[in-house]
Amino acid sequence: MEIISTLGIDAKLILAQVINFLILFFILKKLIYKPVIGLLEKRKLMVEQSVHNSQKIEERLVALEVERTKILSEASNNAMAVMEQAKKEAAEEHQKAMATAKKEISTLAERYRAQLKSEKDQMFEDLKADVADLIVISCEKIIRKEFTKDDQKRLEAAIKNEIS
Repeated sequence: MEIISTLGIDAKLILAQVINFLILFFILKKLIYKPVIGLLEKRKLMVEQSVHNSQKIEERLVALEVERTKILSEASNNAMAVMEQAKKEAAEEHQKAMATAKKEISTLAERYRAQLKSEKDQMFEDLKADVADLIVISCEKIIRKEFTKDDQKRLEAAIKNEIS
C-alpha cells in the first residue's frame, strides 16, 4: 500500500469512484441500455422482416412474370389456331359458294338453252306454217292463172293432203 500512497492515490476515493461507477453502470444498464438494446432488436427484426417480405414480393413478381409470359404465349397460340381455323372455314365456305354458284349457273344455262331451243323450235314451226301458207297462196295464184278449174281443184286437194 505504500506504493499507492506514494503515487498519491487515495483508496477510499477509488473505492467511492468504483461504487459510483457500479451504481451509474447499473442505472444506465437498467434505464437506458436495456431499452435501447430492445429497440435495436425490434428494429433489427423489422428490417429482417422487411427484407424477407421484399424477397417474397420479388419471387412473386418473377412468378407472375413467368405466368404472364406463359398466358400471353398460350393466348397467341390460341389466336393463331383460331385464325387458321377461320381461314379453313372461309376457304371451305368459298368452295361451297363457288360450287353452288357453278351449279346455279349451269342450271340457268340449261334452262336458257331449253328456252332458246323451244323458242327456236317455235320459230321454225311458225316459219314452216308461214312458208306453207306462202307456198299455198303462191301455188293458188299460179294455178288460177295457168290451170283450168278442174286442174286447180285437183291440185289444191293434193297439196292440202300432203301438207296435212
